[in-house]
Amino acid sequence: MRRWSQYALLSIAVLGWAGAVWIAYALLVRLGWFGVLLIGLGILVPALCAELHEDSPAASQQLLRRQYQQTFEGTPESRLARWAAKLERHRNLYIARTLGIALTLLGLNEFILHQL
Repeated sequence: MRRWSQYALLSIAVLGWAGAVWIAYALLVRLGWFGVLLIGLGILVPALCAELHEDSPAASQQLLRRQYQQTFEGTPESRLARWAAKLERHRNLYIARTLGIALTLLGLNEFILHQL
């Protein structure tokens, strides 16, 4: 990849994170700890939905058969490669879920504490 395209991608990522930080700060200033709760839920819900939709075969025979074939057929190396990719994806979802749960509980507890 060329150097100017790396800088373009990096600047887009920085602008995206700056926008996310600005929205989080605005929620925190306007809503207080309830804003932290909303940010936590905003992180937690997509992470949970992504994990549920990936592992759910939706009780269809065709999907169950394909999932069985992906799990048990093929060479041992290809099965290990698929398993490693799945573990990596679950690791990232675990981090997002943990962050979402922590922010949600922090926001809820502090909101209740400051309202009572």
